Parts: sequence; C-alpha cells; structure tokens
Amino acid sequence: MAKVREEMVNDAAPGGSVETLSQTPFKINVRKDIVWDFSQVPVQFDSTDKIVSYMWAGLVVAGPPVERFFIKALKPTLDTIKGDPKLKQDVEDMIAQEVQHSAAHIKLTKQLEAIGYDCKKATAYIEDVLKDLTLGLSPVDMLGVVAAGEHSLYAIASVFIDAKEVRERMHPQVERLFLYHFLEEAEHGAVSHDQYRYFMGNSYWHRIRMAYRARHVFRMLTGVVDIFAAGFGQKLTAADHMRLWHYQWVYPGMMRKMSGRLAEYLSPTYKLTFKHEDLDLLDRWNAELYAGQAK
Repeated sequence: MAKVREEMVNDAAPGGSVETLSQTPFKINVRKDIVWDFSQVPVQFDSTDKIVSYMWAGLVVAGPPVERFFIKALKPTLDTIKGDPKLKQDVEDMIAQEVQHSAAHIKLTKQLEAIGYDCKKATAYIEDVLKDLTLGLSPVDMLGVVAAGEHSLYAIASVFIDAKEVRERMHPQVERLFLYHFLEEAEHGAVSHDQYRYFMGNSYWHRIRMAYRARHVFRMLTGVVDIFAAGFGQKLTAADHMRLWHYQWVYPGMMRKMSGRLAEYLSPTYKLTFKHEDLDLLDRWNAELYAGQAK
C-alpha cells in the first residue's frame, strides 16, 4: 500500500509532487445550528402520491443506519493516513457531518413513527441489508463500498437540488431536510473517494467489486416501501409499483437522471476525480437552507 500511496502522490500533479490528495478546495462546513420542526409533517408529505411519500420516507429512515455504516467504514483507517493533514481533516469533518445528518433524520423519523409509519420494522430491515452488504469485508473494502455509496448519493444530490418539480411537491420541512443533506453530500463528495484512493489508488477491479456490493442499497429502498404500505394496511398492486417506477424513471425521473453519473463510476477510464465546479452554487444552496430556517 505504501507504494500505491507514493505513486498516487507522484502522479497527482505536474512536477511530481503535491501536499495533499484532497480534491476539496475548502474546509468542509459542519453545520450544528440548523433548527428543525417536523411536527406538522403529514403521512402523505409528497403531493405526487402516497407511494412516493413511502419512497422518500425510506430515505429518511435509512439515514441513521447508513450514516453509522459510513462512519464505521471511515474510522478504522483514519489514523493510518500519514503526511496528508488536509485529507485527514476532510475525513474528520465528513464524519462530523454524517453525525449531524443522522441526528436530523432521527428527528423526522420520530415524527413519521408518531403518525403511523412502521419505522422500527423498516430500520431492522435496513440493518439486515447492511449486514449482507458488509459481510467478510476488510477495512479497505469498506472504504470501497463507501466510495461507491457516496458517488451514488452525490449523483442523487446533483439531481435533487436542481429538481424544482420534485422539491416543490414535498412538505417544506421534509424538502429542507433533503436540501440540507444533499448540500453536504455535494460539499464532501470527493472525500471518501480521496481516502479510498490513498489506500487503493485507481484499482479498477476492486472498485467494481465494491460497487457491486453496494447494489444492496437500491434493493433496500424497494423493500422499505412495501413495509410502510403494509404498516398502513395497504397491499401494493402492480399499478402502484408502476406509478413508482414512472416517478423514478420517466417523470420527474430521478433515477434516470442520475444513471449517467452511476455509469461513469463503472467506467474503466474513470479515475475517481472530482471537481467542485461552481462554489457559488454551493453558497446559494447554503443561503436557501438558512432562509428556510428563518421562516
């Protein structure tokens, strides 16, 4: 691994040397001052369809167990990052962000449970899926899974933040939670990749194998929709599943729009590079987040 790290540093910039493998050109912001009020969130918090609300509720409830998994994956190799204080600080700040994400999701999960969502059963199901995902993996393998997972989350973030037709249909406080979470996914989008590169370079086959492991996350969301429907005494029909598929893949087509970024990750020519192309855009999203807090 030492040879891989040396080659990565030597290849990282013209002239053969850099101070860091970090691709994040700023200090990652850990927001601890966000105020949440989910007390008025209804069962159907997305006006599109109750089934669509179940899908987004699955992402809410998945937040804490997935964040715990990410933190568990990032921590074991953190202290073995040597000679790159910027990268190490990025990872520490990303972990701190994940802790805040989990806390915010827990608050909304409590409201969903209070209005009838079977969050305990959904959480148990999600935790079982994560066990399947991580079975037999080494610490560096876990980083590979997190890198694939974070790439997927960044792809969702990129689509969601610009998807007016998706966001305006949500209850304002639920929409704001996703804006907050996805803004921070955009901010730390490179970090897990940088940590993974530190240990594995651009090992394509390892990346593909760990991305294949990460597929379980998508299976997880479908299962959670069924759990929530059953909790409300609803048996989903083929027509229900078709409406959800249409929402995901046709209009507004969140999955369709993010699929190009996911395919990019699987390409053998992709080098886990990352660009924060518009820092002003991150600032505007941040201002929008805090404007919602003032209302």
